[in-house]
Amino acid sequence: MVSTNKRAMKVVEEILENADALGCKVIKLDCGATVIDMGLNCRGSWQAGILFTRACIGDLGVVTLSDFKLNDQYSFAAVNMFIEQPLIACLGSQIAGWKLGEGEFATIGSGPARGIAHVASDWYFEMTDYKDDYDKAVLCIQDVKYPDDKIAMEVANACHVKPEDTYILMSDSTCVAASIQVSARMLEQTCHKMFEKHFDPAQIVMIRGKAPIAPVVKDELKTMGRINDALIYGSEIEVWVDAEDKDIAKVIHQLAGKTSSPNYGDLFEDVFKEAGCDFFYVDHDVHSVGKIQIHNINTGRAYCAGEINYEALERSFLH
Repeated sequence: MVSTNKRAMKVVEEILENADALGCKVIKLDCGATVIDMGLNCRGSWQAGILFTRACIGDLGVVTLSDFKLNDQYSFAAVNMFIEQPLIACLGSQIAGWKLGEGEFATIGSGPARGIAHVASDWYFEMTDYKDDYDKAVLCIQDVKYPDDKIAMEVANACHVKPEDTYILMSDSTCVAASIQVSARMLEQTCHKMFEKHFDPAQIVMIRGKAPIAPVVKDELKTMGRINDALIYGSEIEVWVDAEDKDIAKVIHQLAGKTSSPNYGDLFEDVFKEAGCDFFYVDHDVHSVGKIQIHNINTGRAYCAGEINYEALERSFLH
């Protein structure tokens, strides 16, 4: 079985060797764990965002940058993802499922370390039986403060590794690395929703996606809204599956926001505020992709749902 942590460590080593050039900051905690700041108290970079994303998926995919044309005047960068093992890369690693700490020190972890720890509260492992075993652990978090020794030791102990073999990559929302790695969750979001709608994501043969990289602003709430709008209204997914046509036809309109989200057309910042700024109270179907096409390798038939909502993206990105 492939080790996501072993693969991610090669990415971590590249970051450590080139931290200054990447605009990253390396912090050694008293317990021996390493925190790599990808944009909170440093400038970060495009390349840092790519490396953050690669580490988060256990380096089990191709991550590239391209262009997204919004209208005749504005265009933005975009992130492209190509993955062949989504059950491991997306659900066994990338998805944020590990609740760490408590109270004001609570945070949520994503990345390869989840595959070692398999904590009981990380229910996403109901979607995959993937389990990793490695002597180093790589975790990714998005927060407005550095993790402390208590958080690092919680990770090390759950993964049964030494604290000095524990690596935590982090950023806040208001940096380019965060904007890239959040947009790069379009495939994770698709696999997750397939499972929720009773379509087995194990039927996926290959999956790719593209989403714009939202322009950041020095306002955590506004930027958080923009980076989620990039997924909800700007993502475009292609999936090859080994499935029955009737099952694809049944699920595809449940995967696109236009035909499934009760808040379609609303900007995520507004939806989040209405939910009391608590993700728990945001309807799950809000977290849908913009446009999706599914190809059945058995029959050759293709299905499509959703759209790229340029008007919503203009409201989000330009005002």
